Amino acid sequence: MERFDEKTESGPAPKDISSEFLSMRAFDFLEFLRSQRKEPALSITIDWKDVWTANRLKAWLEDRSSGRGEQKRQATIRATDAQYREGANAFSSGVRREKVE
Repeated sequence: MERFDEKTESGPAPKDISSEFLSMRAFDFLEFLRSQRKEPALSITIDWKDVWTANRLKAWLEDRSSGRGEQKRQATIRATDAQYREGANAFSSGVRREKVE
């Protein structure tokens, strides 16, 4: 799976699946992802919720099985400095941070 930077990557905009990520239980979301395999790029942007959610987003970003290694993915969490420090592990693995006050 390839991670990408919207600013430098050309092609269609990634499909935003943020609401599905937040509203579905983990197993339901995995089932939903199977239906998205043909999408060339997916994106999730959420507000900070908790460490568990941040780590779940990190796992989605790193998962190679559901996208068969070809799907581009982008993950962003809007977080304060304190939230960023709390979830440092997730952010160190490619999840972007959008700083909020």
